[in-house]
Amino acid sequence: MIVPAEPLFFQPIYKETLWGGTALRSRFNRLLSPEQRVGESWEIVNLGADQSVVASGSLAGVNLGRLMPEAPDTLLGKIDNFGNFPLLYKFIDARDRLSVQVHPDDVQARANGWGEFGKTECWYVVDAQENASIIAGFARSVTREVVTRAVETSSLHELLNFIPVKKGDVLFIPAGSVHAILDGVLLYEVQETSDTTLRLYDWARVDAQGRSRQLHVQEALSVIDMTCRDQYRILPITFEEHGYQHSYLIACRYFALERFTLLDDKEIVFPAKQSFRVLTVISGSFLLRYPAGSATVSNGSTVLLPAALHGVHASGSAGTEAIISWVPDLRREIVMPLRSRGVQDETIFQLGGFRERNDLSRYLK
Repeated sequence: MIVPAEPLFFQPIYKETLWGGTALRSRFNRLLSPEQRVGESWEIVNLGADQSVVASGSLAGVNLGRLMPEAPDTLLGKIDNFGNFPLLYKFIDARDRLSVQVHPDDVQARANGWGEFGKTECWYVVDAQENASIIAGFARSVTREVVTRAVETSSLHELLNFIPVKKGDVLFIPAGSVHAILDGVLLYEVQETSDTTLRLYDWARVDAQGRSRQLHVQEALSVIDMTCRDQYRILPITFEEHGYQHSYLIACRYFALERFTLLDDKEIVFPAKQSFRVLTVISGSFLLRYPAGSATVSNGSTVLLPAALHGVHASGSAGTEAIISWVPDLRREIVMPLRSRGVQDETIFQLGGFRERNDLSRYLK
């Protein structure tokens, strides 16, 4: 099978949930019925039975898991992939609050038989109702005993850190962070390829049959970070270019994100990276032109740009906004270009989140 150097579009995988809403239909014109409560749309995934299927072109009908071994360098680039597509992309539409949960890191996942990978993730707030918030971490440092007692007395929410959010906010959720997406928030999520979720607290919620969902209290307590932290929200580094804004949103060993926002009708070039790139249009649309042809990426759509695809030009109208993510060479693709533009090391450092667990630290003073 020949994997061409051209954009790959996939069929989304929809997950209906108790807490899901209808924003994907109304915001992105997805072909969903008004009755469907879709909590998650998995845009690109290679995880067990959940396999993204190519939607069009010469590879239509082929899933990502089958593509992976055919041309890993063409598709992924020169990165460690362990035979798997390393990232999972999704939209999350929270009509109601999600459970309070935590994910293990890679070492913890393997040690406990929960899979090959942990789950570090990040969120980009696509839309948020007025006064919306999310939970990330604890409001104060706690102990295992304090958390256990709070779960047993249904008072865990009193210990948690509620962060107000608005459209355009960026949050970094490393493995081990207790967290919950709350009602009225539409997120774009980039994460390690894992679905290991340890549910700690579910607001005493029951389903239509009066059954509560399973909790994983002891497992969650074995991996949870109980330190009070304040580095979940990431402040983007933004440059005003000719006719558009270019922002660095976040950077860690697993992923890096950039945002491009057109201020005028404009054509820009998406630079090649060491790995594949994933482009998601948050508003407007981009016409992509590349050596073998062209393709339109519309509002709310996600496309995989294989590592072998170079020379991608994108044109759109004012207000078009897109996010590009990839597996970064942190020194060459984050630190060096930002330093060359006069950005101080401390400012670059904050793109990596927690001071104690920051993947950028080895490259900075």
